[in-house]
Amino acid sequence: MKTQDLPETALFHGLSQEEVHWALSALDAHRYAFTKDQLLAQAGQCVSHLGLVLSGCVHIEHLDVWGSKTLLGQATEGDLFAETYACLPQEPLLVNVTAATDGEVLFLSAAPLLEPGNAPCLQHIAQNLLQISARKNLGLARRNLYTAPKTIRERVMTYFSALAIKNGSLDFILPFDRQQLADFLGVDRSALSSTLSRMQRDGLLTLNRRTVELHTTLEGL
Repeated sequence: MKTQDLPETALFHGLSQEEVHWALSALDAHRYAFTKDQLLAQAGQCVSHLGLVLSGCVHIEHLDVWGSKTLLGQATEGDLFAETYACLPQEPLLVNVTAATDGEVLFLSAAPLLEPGNAPCLQHIAQNLLQISARKNLGLARRNLYTAPKTIRERVMTYFSALAIKNGSLDFILPFDRQQLADFLGVDRSALSSTLSRMQRDGLLTLNRRTVELHTTLEGL
């Protein structure tokens, strides 16, 4: 594919177009179009290629044997998914990767990035990949903070406070719809909706679809 068709991505940060073009060939790059609700990777499978989202959005989900689903994260244009498993090709996936919208993904083999003495541009991509993985690990650690409180209100307050601090404002846009937010926080959707309604009545926030305004003062904003 043409390098100018690639979305902005941290994976190729610091490389020239010529280096990216060479790397795409070395990494066995191939494009794949997907449709909404399509399963792109299934728990139990082993994968050798990581996914770079060219367009659209995919969700990373955990589904237990009783059918309960937990939304662990999402990948949008320029983001990666399954990169950890691609670097550990004998390790089966513990999650599903499901298309949240129509879109397209670029699959890239991780094996050349792990070979000793590989080309400088592949070494550079491997360094970028390490930084991306480290940021994701921090994200998972933050999610543990959001789901640690016992009550739904406390989970919402912890998560919304984190979003406000991240955006530097008491007004922000939620990255999830109501069902996705419930899955992300590990709570029932109806119970979440009731909690949000009570929080609005109590004057803690104003919620209009995905737009949130917190009615408080946060240190550091």
